[in-house]
Amino acid sequence: MQQFKDTDNNSENLNEEDKQCNKQYKTSSSINQHVPQFPPKKAPSFSMEAPQILPLLLQFRCAQGNNKRELECQLIKRLVNVKKNQEPVCYRLNETWALKYTNYLYENSNTLPGPIDNTPLLQIKEPIRNRDYFVLTDTVWRFLLEEYGGGPEILEDKVPPSPVSAISSTTERAKSADISMMSSASQQELPSEIPIKGLKNELFFCYMHSILQCLMCIQELNHFILNSINRHNGQKMLYCQCYKEMLLQIRDAQSDYIKINNLRTMISKKFNPKFQHDAQEFLLYLIMMIEDEIIEVNKEYEKKQQPKLENVVRKYLKGQIVSELICKKCKHKSVITEEFLTLSLALTKVSTVNQSLEEFLKDELIQDYKCDNCHKKNIAIKKTRITNLPRYLILHLKRFKFFPKQTKITQQIKFSIESNFCNTEYKLIGVIVHSGSLEQGHYYSFGKKITKMVVVQ
Repeated sequence: MQQFKDTDNNSENLNEEDKQCNKQYKTSSSINQHVPQFPPKKAPSFSMEAPQILPLLLQFRCAQGNNKRELECQLIKRLVNVKKNQEPVCYRLNETWALKYTNYLYENSNTLPGPIDNTPLLQIKEPIRNRDYFVLTDTVWRFLLEEYGGGPEILEDKVPPSPVSAISSTTERAKSADISMMSSASQQELPSEIPIKGLKNELFFCYMHSILQCLMCIQELNHFILNSINRHNGQKMLYCQCYKEMLLQIRDAQSDYIKINNLRTMISKKFNPKFQHDAQEFLLYLIMMIEDEIIEVNKEYEKKQQPKLENVVRKYLKGQIVSELICKKCKHKSVITEEFLTLSLALTKVSTVNQSLEEFLKDELIQDYKCDNCHKKNIAIKKTRITNLPRYLILHLKRFKFFPKQTKITQQIKFSIESNFCNTEYKLIGVIVHSGSLEQGHYYSFGKKITKMVVVQ
């Protein structure tokens, strides 16, 4: 297994101003996610971030099931990092409700926390911060209030200091994530092998480089980009074109590393180069943009009655998950079907990736479920099953919590080079690692380059 490292690591030499403005995100088996801030629903107080945030908020409002929860996780990550001088007003949140919300977001619990209930705080003469209540900025409070309702609003006397992580930095490196390739009966040799090269790291781009190194282990993606993107469609497929330029640059380079330029420029509006970003967010964004370009070009090809491009994202990277909610009283069943690019796995009471996958698929009791059929609140059973597994399964281990406190889970999670999931054999071909703490650290990756691939038909 080949280890990929950036040729520079400027993330370890940040000045104090940069460290205060950014929280670093790194992935090992999980993903460290501090991301840009997110505006309240009606009156954004930091309009500079709105172009990035509003589409995410719109997706969240329209989403259902697991996808809605994952989007809410991303929104909360943005909210908690709003600069405190932009948030002069802070509010108290009851500890009991905060823990219910934390379990919902990070422990894969599907029991919603219900309306905010701060009334117990009014009955305590001198409530203690971080024991009886937690402090939220105005933006976080407004978001929660709009989503869950309740109250009452209780102002904190003064703006709290920035939370400090108690996590040690570089000594504990997480191990995680089965990203995989299926083995099989019929062989198919693919061209377009990509040699092993480093990616020169400048500023805060280790999140991007670690993702790209792992993506380049997927030969079907390399083959599609190199052979299907040309001068006729390249002008309308800008992300695909930038990816192709990178592959050609690596294939033809004489040195041991290259410097990526065009792709960095393409993502600069979404991922500000002066800030640190999350690797998983970049992965989802890049894959989404590549697929969107394929879909748009295929619409034109269909009108012209030309052969369509293969949708490599849907074919090799996307799976399908089905969630069933069964009312225990009337037995009515609600079914939600959604596609996924990654599975986000909780790390509570598990020591291996396989255990975390088993927990993800366990039946769960949901309290206070309002049935669509009998229109009453009852207990419901949630059943989760994966109806279509992708050829390359990407797992995201949720090591980073941002609510109500910002913490990093440092326990070791074991994984196997070969493993079985849902009666499907997978082989590990890539791992993205985050070393460090919530405040600072570095992404790097391990990847396995394959000259021949065995494909299941």
